[in-house]
Amino acid sequence: MKIGDLVRVDYNTKRVQNGHSFFSLVLDIDNGEYHPNGLQLVKVLERGQEQWYPLGYIEVINEGR
Repeated sequence: MKIGDLVRVDYNTKRVQNGHSFFSLVLDIDNGEYHPNGLQLVKVLERGQEQWYPLGYIEVINEGR
């Protein structure tokens, strides 16, 4: 996964009630180097605003070239 990839963000899981999914572009990737638990995050656009989501919620649909 890299910046510019088309992804689906899906957090409709048992962990999150009333979750939903949407399509977006990857804006930034945080490899978790400075996160206390090593959590990797991906920044995407959601309704015109930048949002960070855990890597596990992201599925690459189409890689940018």
